[in-house]
Amino acid sequence: MKLCGELNFESVADLLNDSQLSFEHGDVEVDLSGISRFNSASLALLIEWVKMAQQKGMQVSYHRASEQLAVIAQAYGIDRELPLK
Repeated sequence: MKLCGELNFESVADLLNDSQLSFEHGDVEVDLSGISRFNSASLALLIEWVKMAQQKGMQVSYHRASEQLAVIAQAYGIDRELPLK
């Protein structure tokens, strides 16, 4: 799955309400290279997807994340909880 655009409070709410990630068909890889801006809402979404996957015995991994996301995750102290590759 590839995400594009900004991950802000509005888009994150839309993604949570209409999530393409059902984790019904196995592990999910998410390409973050198309995201132009991250914020705390972005982190909440990514962490929520990790929790959803774990509840179903699956895994989600995030690929091609920007340095901005890594810095924000580190600032919030959750960089080790996010499977960034």
